[in-house]
Amino acid sequence: MNKNFVKAIAILACMGSGAAYASQTFDFTYTFADGQSLYGILTGTEVAGAGGSFSVADVTNASITFDGNTFLGSLSAGAFNPAAPSAAPWNFAPNAAVISTTASLNNFIFADSTDPAGNNVTNYFYFVNGATPSGSGTSEALAYNTNTGDIDFDNPAGGAWSLTAAPVPLPAGLPLLGSALGFLGLRAFRRRAAV
Repeated sequence: MNKNFVKAIAILACMGSGAAYASQTFDFTYTFADGQSLYGILTGTEVAGAGGSFSVADVTNASITFDGNTFLGSLSAGAFNPAAPSAAPWNFAPNAAVISTTASLNNFIFADSTDPAGNNVTNYFYFVNGATPSGSGTSEALAYNTNTGDIDFDNPAGGAWSLTAAPVPLPAGLPLLGSALGFLGLRAFRRRAAV
């Protein structure tokens, strides 16, 4: 087997394995039972789950548009903590949020403040299961934009939830690698033909 061909395959394998654990972009939507919806994007790392589901860790760069209005300010990801005192129910520690393709596993808030008491929050969306902020103990979703007055609430969370990986653009080096492989293959073909 040609040494250059083996080298090219090794480079391709390294590129592929490096991308498997890289941060990527995810799209999410929630449509409330009354038909209002929100959508957003976030950056994070996919964590495999059971039955083909996955969750997202290391969440950053979240953006949400609700009722046609984009939340202002940068958003942080946190989780509801039912064991916390009532004065501090939100936990914004790294990776506290659980954002999953399986709606019944979700426990997250996207907010424009990391105030655990929620006093300084003006834009937020949460989706919580199990123990809930309202005390219903089932599931609930709430979106609120104080800048525009847009608000919607599902208790229990009976809307449609979606979390998908955004299409990954072709890495810039891949076409160059493909042309190099083509060149090596053509060169090997000409050598064989000359012999």
